[in-house]
Amino acid sequence: MRFLYKRPRLDQVSEELETLMEVMVSDLFIYLDLFVFSFIFTLFLSPVIPSLTMVILFFLVSYSFFSALYYFIISKIMINK
Repeated sequence: MRFLYKRPRLDQVSEELETLMEVMVSDLFIYLDLFVFSFIFTLFLSPVIPSLTMVILFFLVSYSFFSALYYFIISKIMINK
């Protein structure tokens, strides 16, 4: 079966990798990632947190903290380069 598969050219592979890198580094994808990680972080800590309002507050604070950390540190470094 291997003889039926034709390897793509290097140009095609590099174009696809550049497109993938643009998506992975986009701000929307990063903020969506931060949302998911904050949600998972909150789910893991929810048995320890006493009430539902505290869980929601913890989620909002953790998402805000991670977003601010990304915005003020990581994105500022990328702009300067």
